[in-house]
Amino acid sequence: MDNGYLFIVGRTSELIVRFGENVYPAEVGAVLNAHPAGMRSAVIGRSVEGTKGGEEVVAFVQLSPSSTTSEGELAQHAAQHLALHKRPTQILLVPPMPLTSTGKAVKGELAKMIQFAPTR
Repeated sequence: MDNGYLFIVGRTSELIVRFGENVYPAEVGAVLNAHPAGMRSAVIGRSVEGTKGGEEVVAFVQLSPSSTTSEGELAQHAAQHLALHKRPTQILLVPPMPLTSTGKAVKGELAKMIQFAPTR
């Protein structure tokens, strides 16, 4: 609230629109969580400059302890189980997933991480 006005900060919707198709982060996350090494994941959309409303899918994955799985292996797993437009453009491994007190990923913190992460 500012001077009696309510401002929404961040996304009002979890939906990602990629190539004109709807991508639900929960569906992508479920596939990544189904990988034997995937302990927890969160998926967000990142705007693509030069496109009107176009986004790419970015996934954050916290691996099970002692796992040596790579981003590439997770990408292969996603490719086997997701349509092309739903596959993450980038997968980032995070040691501890930032969580709220209720155990949900803090997507605002994750979005800050991709500002500094190199794209592939």
